[in-house]
Amino acid sequence: MDEPLRTVVAGMIGGALMWMIFSTHLGLLLVFRPPRFLLQRAVESRVISLITTTTIVTFIAWNAFAVGMSFLSVALLDGTNEAIPLTPSPIYISVMVFILIFLAILGLVFFRDYKIHIIAELSVFFGVIGLLIPNLVVAIHRAQL
Repeated sequence: MDEPLRTVVAGMIGGALMWMIFSTHLGLLLVFRPPRFLLQRAVESRVISLITTTTIVTFIAWNAFAVGMSFLSVALLDGTNEAIPLTPSPIYISVMVFILIFLAILGLVFFRDYKIHIIAELSVFFGVIGLLIPNLVVAIHRAQL
């Protein structure tokens, strides 16, 4: 398998995992605590097109983002160390912190009532994108496939 394809596979694994966690969390949140505008729209019309579009767009977005982060991880990879690093490079962590702050601001502006959910989702995001993807990229690149 070529090197860029390995990077794409690692990113898509991480993106699919993040999407599954995100969509499950969002689905549970919308079922048990739906926002007012969604309840009003459900009374006025069908919301199936909104749900389907949101699902498809978030799947594509999480995978594209994870593939981009896996290419960033490869670009910042130190080839001298043979062991799988537990933490990625400081530049990668800096990019992750910037993205987390940006997402936290957006989440707290749009979803003020769901602070605990935003913090939980961002911590899962940091675990998957920040720690899993760099280690997954290294593991897949070192595998003899």
